[in-house]
Amino acid sequence: MENKQMKKRTKLLLWFLFVLYLLVLVNVIIFKDGNALIVAQYSADRSLWEGIEAINFVPFKTIIPYLKGEPTIRIATENILGNIFAFSPLGFLLPLLFKRFYRLKNIFLTSFAISLFIEVIQLVFYLGSTDVDDLILNTLGSLLGFGVLCLLKKISERKSINLSQSSN
Repeated sequence: MENKQMKKRTKLLLWFLFVLYLLVLVNVIIFKDGNALIVAQYSADRSLWEGIEAINFVPFKTIIPYLKGEPTIRIATENILGNIFAFSPLGFLLPLLFKRFYRLKNIFLTSFAISLFIEVIQLVFYLGSTDVDDLILNTLGSLLGFGVLCLLKKISERKSINLSQSSN
């Protein structure tokens, strides 16, 4: 009974963290901490076609200069790590909440779809730049989050095996 209550509390905590994560993600990526609405006001006269023409469809076009520290190391680091870390909780939390996400393919497809949705929202509502490299880095972030979860699970399983063997 106590174990069942603990699982229920853990699940509730995970749901709270997941909803909080999604709210922060939307605020930071879509609304840019409130700055996006100001930018959208000044970009409203831009046509959708102009926005589409500005999309970077070339994979690694922005990532490679960032890896070289261009335009500055600070900007490069913020963009690469920001995109990766923004999505790593998704790869960590989804499998804890839904068993079907304990598969690499499902994490990949879901994180790619969510990232694509965000990029389209940015394009349609003039809330930032749309870039295929963001899709790559966001998806990589989710996969890394999933990898951390898998690693922690393996460590936990080994510890429980060692504990059960040492008690014999």
